[in-house]
Amino acid sequence: MDPALRIPVSRRRILLGLGGLVLADAVGVAGCTTTVSPSTASNGGLSAPDTAAARGAIDRAMTLAAAYRTAAERHPSLRPLFDPLRAHHEVAVSTLGAQVPAAVATIPAAGVTGSTPAASAPAGPTPAGAAATPVVDDSPPARAATLASLRASESGATAAARTDSLRVSGVLAPLLASLHAAGVAQVELLDLYSAQVGAGQPAATAGSVGGVGSVG
Repeated sequence: MDPALRIPVSRRRILLGLGGLVLADAVGVAGCTTTVSPSTASNGGLSAPDTAAARGAIDRAMTLAAAYRTAAERHPSLRPLFDPLRAHHEVAVSTLGAQVPAAVATIPAAGVTGSTPAASAPAGPTPAGAAATPVVDDSPPARAATLASLRASESGATAAARTDSLRVSGVLAPLLASLHAAGVAQVELLDLYSAQVGAGQPAATAGSVGGVGSVG
């Protein structure tokens, strides 16, 4: 089985649980679970800057979700880490899209804007219209590079969510604040894994890092 980094399960669950809880709490504050209130569905009360902020948050979450998906394919040993983080960003996309449908209208349905972290990108040209298949590389240097790239992307998205949460109004403020809080936890989790890779500490089997916990 593929090697996986040995991170204390309790620590990992706390961090990932925080990411899920803050988003769930924000959805509760916004009054949205699986339905959308009439006023929000029509974007009532939301200014153009608010809608733009929601669009930016969706775009960042889509980009990060795609990056984690690629990273999981490139580094199978880190899939137990990357899959839950990808799921969190997918929940963020659906939640924001349900609250502000207009923010989704200008974002392509198939694909994302922005760039996937370079360390997670496959090498070589990709035929037009074909999905790239990342080259599997579970070596410590490759994993370290991908973790560093993902951390930088998460940090940027987290900072943007904080900035936007302080200037938007209405339902978006708690949602964006929740994304900021979740991002802080996710950056710390990536730091923990990066430290393990850098220290060259013993690895366990992929199965032993199961129970990472779902996000969202």
